[in-house]
Amino acid sequence: MIEIYGRSFTYRAAYGRPPSGRVPEMMTLPIALLVALLVMSGLFSALETAYTSLTPGQVSALAENRGKRGKLVKKLNDRPDILLTTLLIGNNIANLGASAITTTMTLALFGNAYVAVSTGVLTLTVLVFCEVSPKQIALEANEALSIHSARSILILSWLLRPFIWIISGVSRTITRFAVGKERKLLTLENLLHHVKVAEGQGVVESFEEEMVRNVFRINDTPVEAIMTHRTELYSIDEETSISNALDGFLKSGHSRAPVMKSDSEHVLGVVTLGAVAAALKESPDSPIRKYATAPYLVPGTLKAHELFLRLKREPIHMAVVLDEYGGLDGVVTREDVMEEIFGELYDEREPTAEEPIRQEEDGSWIIQGDADFYDVNDILGLRLEHDSRTHTIGGYLLEKLEHIPKSGTTIELPEGVYTILETYRQRIVTVRFTSVDTDDD
Repeated sequence: MIEIYGRSFTYRAAYGRPPSGRVPEMMTLPIALLVALLVMSGLFSALETAYTSLTPGQVSALAENRGKRGKLVKKLNDRPDILLTTLLIGNNIANLGASAITTTMTLALFGNAYVAVSTGVLTLTVLVFCEVSPKQIALEANEALSIHSARSILILSWLLRPFIWIISGVSRTITRFAVGKERKLLTLENLLHHVKVAEGQGVVESFEEEMVRNVFRINDTPVEAIMTHRTELYSIDEETSISNALDGFLKSGHSRAPVMKSDSEHVLGVVTLGAVAAALKESPDSPIRKYATAPYLVPGTLKAHELFLRLKREPIHMAVVLDEYGGLDGVVTREDVMEEIFGELYDEREPTAEEPIRQEEDGSWIIQGDADFYDVNDILGLRLEHDSRTHTIGGYLLEKLEHIPKSGTTIELPEGVYTILETYRQRIVTVRFTSVDTDDD
């Protein structure tokens, strides 16, 4: 005989059933309480997943667009220790209560022999209906669940505040002992990883993902990494006549060029094709220096995004880049800066260049020496250690090799094997890369 809620009835000690063959009338209340606790367990599990799956962008959007409840969601999200402890206390109370009621009912109706069976059934029920399913739903509707539950969670956190303080204090102590005080913050690489995941899920297009990546990385890109180096620069001597300068412009296909002082690397100014054409009728034999405008000088260490802002504010199309000694290092144009964001741009007179990074049928990669170092990392999935002044794969290999290589030179590094295919004027033009994984295959 056992007593439940003030009423006594008998059961068979082993493998028996109640004499009446039906659930006693007083079992209605325990069953209703059990169902309520299971619903609470599922709700707390869903809310835990809903809040933890909110991205920083979602939290900010809710705070800006959903009024007081959205701001409350942000407030709760800013204190994850209080939020998670509140939800976990509620979830554990519901699960423990459901387990206790199930065990008591089993003992009252069927005896000790069926306790293990009822525990297994309860565990499966909690797993499916109170854990997995609610959390999957919460992942799809995390914003709605967070908005509608924020006030209730806040009130519950006030009621449980003494327990939360104790539990959070012990938890923080254990956490600091295990992993230290350092807190993980959102980094640029993490943000770019989220954008990459969004591309994989079809939320953004591949070209949009590339543009976002380029926009953020332009903050760390110096002007010297995107300029046209002086060894490849089309320039005009100050004594060149207008007629000869026009012929040079037409052959080169450029619309602007720096004017250089004779026998030096000093830039006198910048002249445009339009100015040369306008001066042709007046004085075709006049030296070009008379029509050159003052150059806009920038250091090579200036960041590309800062130059972009200057080019937006001022009517400047070409900047002259100086090295650390004040000599000519190269030139950079608006187009050069725009290409860092949108990719290579071509006009009707400019031939289309080969892809700077392309894969061969045998799995190896053909890489142009001036290919951007970040692009090589992204496309090949590498994380190469390099000096902060290295901006191209050619510069990376020169840094590792420490001398000017010849065509056919092989460089073995931890990530794979590089073979120099072509060099020009002590510069790496093309290289073949074979990864370690490809070699193993």
